[in-house]
Amino acid sequence: MPTLYGIVQYWRGRYDEVFPNLKAAYIGWGEPFCFRCGWLAPVDDTQATLAQIWNSARGWLDRAHLQDLALGGSNGSENLVPLCRQCHDIMDPCDSRAEAIAYVNDGVPVDSWWQMHTDAIFNSEANLDVPHKTKIMRDVYTRWVEQMRMIEAAKRGNPQAVKRLEKLLEWARRTAEREGRHFPVTIDDLRGSHPV
Repeated sequence: MPTLYGIVQYWRGRYDEVFPNLKAAYIGWGEPFCFRCGWLAPVDDTQATLAQIWNSARGWLDRAHLQDLALGGSNGSENLVPLCRQCHDIMDPCDSRAEAIAYVNDGVPVDSWWQMHTDAIFNSEANLDVPHKTKIMRDVYTRWVEQMRMIEAAKRGNPQAVKRLEKLLEWARRTAEREGRHFPVTIDDLRGSHPV
């Protein structure tokens, strides 16, 4: 099976006819991303080559089959796309490439809060092996969903949710200060954000 970079090499010259909304159209190929939602994998994008950059995203991005292997699909680059764990997990087995391409093209863009959250949690220095990336990503996503529920409850005025959210923001502020970063988000910012 080709590497992530091998898959990207295949699609770089032909993506616009198959995946017209691909993030590469406006950010280029220097940052590994999910072909469906556009989530940017937290990798060191200052590495020497595109091959090193994309291949370091393994574990953050899966090599997903378009036409399912068990249904006659191949392991060739033309039948593979990089998908984040969440997009790959919800993908049903597809009888044809056309069905899978429609699935990829119908993806909802990644929530900007999720992108910022994963950028903060997993920086490019987090040298994790592939199995740990996969497990941690699932754990973080579960926590993320819970935090979004808490924000929604706080927006509706739930006092317990407001209290939990204030504690979470204070922890994030202290952590950022310890690391020499600025954390400007307030509870009012989250109350005004759109529901997920």
